[in-house]
Amino acid sequence: MKTYSTLLFLLLFLTLNANMAFSYVSGGHEYDLICNANGHALSSKYPITRTVNTEGYGAATRYISGFEKLYLGRSCDALHSVFGEGEWCWANGGFGATFVDSGIWFARQELFCTKEDDLGILGIECRC
Repeated sequence: MKTYSTLLFLLLFLTLNANMAFSYVSGGHEYDLICNANGHALSSKYPITRTVNTEGYGAATRYISGFEKLYLGRSCDALHSVFGEGEWCWANGGFGATFVDSGIWFARQELFCTKEDDLGILGIECRC
């Protein structure tokens, strides 16, 4: 009976862990990472709704919903599907990108590329 219980526990443990994928998290939103020759690309796993003020506040407030992309380039440039162009950097406390009126920060997380994707240490000069 003990052997059966141990095997069942092991099978459940391996099954549950196999379905868990690593995600980057910012503001409660989960992102997947892809590395390429140009840098890092983070894609939201689920749709995100952002408040955008293009002409001030109040009646000019708009809401944009959808899947987001955040590109972090080798030359410390950033591009976001809603916020536009900006800069990104990393520090011991995480990494993030700043834009004209906003920012996205990934606290206590590091950008990691698999050996197959790693084309050198991407963004090493992009320090905050």
